[in-house]
Amino acid sequence: MRLLPDTFRNRLALLIGSLSLVVSLPYYLYIDRFYGAQLEADRGNALTGLAMSVATLLAENLRERQREIDLLARTPIYLDDDGRVDNRKLTAMLDRLKQSYAYYSWIGFADMRGIVRAASGDLLVGQDVSQRPWFQQGRQGSFVGDLHEAVLLAKLLPAEPGGGPLRFIDFAAPVQDADGRQIGVMASHAHWSWADAILGRIEPVRREHQDVELFILDARDRIIYPENAGVTLDNAFLARLSSQRWSEDGQYLAALRPVPELFPDTPLNWTVLVRQPLAGVRQDVDQLQRALLLFGAGAALVLLVLAWLGARRTSRPIEQLARLADRIRRGDESAKLDVHASTRELETLFQSISGMAETLLARKGELERANENLESKVAERTRQLEDANVQLESLARKDALTGVLNRLAANERLEEEFRRLQRTGSVYSVLLLDIDYFKRINDTHGHDVGDQALQFTALLIRASIRATDFLYRVGGEEFLVLLPATGQEDALGVAEKIRATVESTPAPVVNRITLSVGTAQARPSDRNAESVVKRADQGLYAAKGAGRNCIMACMD
Repeated sequence: MRLLPDTFRNRLALLIGSLSLVVSLPYYLYIDRFYGAQLEADRGNALTGLAMSVATLLAENLRERQREIDLLARTPIYLDDDGRVDNRKLTAMLDRLKQSYAYYSWIGFADMRGIVRAASGDLLVGQDVSQRPWFQQGRQGSFVGDLHEAVLLAKLLPAEPGGGPLRFIDFAAPVQDADGRQIGVMASHAHWSWADAILGRIEPVRREHQDVELFILDARDRIIYPENAGVTLDNAFLARLSSQRWSEDGQYLAALRPVPELFPDTPLNWTVLVRQPLAGVRQDVDQLQRALLLFGAGAALVLLVLAWLGARRTSRPIEQLARLADRIRRGDESAKLDVHASTRELETLFQSISGMAETLLARKGELERANENLESKVAERTRQLEDANVQLESLARKDALTGVLNRLAANERLEEEFRRLQRTGSVYSVLLLDIDYFKRINDTHGHDVGDQALQFTALLIRASIRATDFLYRVGGEEFLVLLPATGQEDALGVAEKIRATVESTPAPVVNRITLSVGTAQARPSDRNAESVVKRADQGLYAAKGAGRNCIMACMD
């Protein structure tokens, strides 16, 4: 049983309506499959870049905290004339250091028996900490401990605002006297709220995509940041993520990247997980699909009405109209449906068909412009994400105070030069420079003047080296200069030029600044890129032992 009479008018109306739907279907399929997949891939790559940037940022800040404890452990100014620890002087120093960094909850020194002899706020003084992991590992060398709850300090420090347990990261380093004998362990407990301050640096990126979630996982894939996240993670999905740049599990698009390790012998095995709901990623695609469906349905309805009203034609004018329509179908958009009719009804029909053709061409142009506009928006979003990643990459490699590159950038360049040495035999040298009595500058004139002294010294060093050399700030008052294609003798000449320039150039406020310099030349027999840095560090300590303001080359 037919719903409509089998007439020319009805057949033409159904045909025009079907054509309208067929024209809309390819655009719908393109948006659903190809454009949606491309958008998902772009967001996956962006999440991967964000996870890598956060992991690098965490590793760099852990390295900075450990470097502070290493430098404190190597500072001899709290030793008395007999080489023993002056507990009062050390306690005062620890109190000042704790005040300079708000996230240090405790800093202390324990002797070789594990008895705390000096500590910030006198907390735990006299307590036995010999069984604590930080003390046992700190006796062996520099140590960074995994996140844990407070044990001895839980009753001595203020409680958490939410009533949760206190959680710390431990940093420890061995302390030696002037003769090189180990006399104890220096350690600090950094409060885990430190993570909020570090990750606050990427807030501009997270505000741009408010539905992006960021987690830090420990070695057992437990969420340690944010605290009390209330999120359950799929271990199978995490295992798949560890071998891919990004992936999705039907609900989230996610990327997982490991935090670079400070000490391979005692790894933290932390990872950074960044994820975004798939619904948010595909929101633009869904909106465009809905708009296309509404437009297609409306266009089909309009065309059905026009076709039904214009179906009453005579055969001759319809043939003429068919020939003109065939020209338009072949791409001749300049063809006009100019058919002369003998009746008012046929004239009305031809005018309606002409309007229909113009409408189709106009809608096609609108769809093309809408597609171009959408691609432009996607390109702009991608560019903004790339700019944000570039900014995060720059922050991770540049020292904010002096404007020179930091230790992360130094490690990368040293690795490149070491590979070139292994491949071509092209030698290079390293200078380690340390500002003499820098703490005295801070204590006498304040940290602002100390910062000015660092900036002033960095400018003089940069002006004293060649355009092909590289300058890095690798510690509080310590700089590293990399001299490509330079042997030991030439390196000593560059070092003397730097030392003499700094000594002879009056500095603001403090007037005179001097440097102790250690030099070393890389060798093909070196085990890794860090070997030459260690020898330069030995030269630096020899320079300090020789009275400072001098240069020592390590020939071992």
